[in-house]
Amino acid sequence: MLKKIPKVLSPQLVKALMEMGHGDEIVLGDANFPGCSLSTNVIRADGLSGAVLLKAILEL
Repeated sequence: MLKKIPKVLSPQLVKALMEMGHGDEIVLGDANFPGCSLSTNVIRADGLSGAVLLKAILEL
């Protein structure tokens, strides 16, 4: 059972984080970041600031 996962993190984002390995990178970009032109895997977190997302990710 997964415990202490912040509610602001979507299941899709948690899955992506769990599948990451050494050397993998993640970008927390704002609304103007051209994510779709740089990657095939884009996970949106509309309505959340980068600071809120980063804090939630660091709690894992």
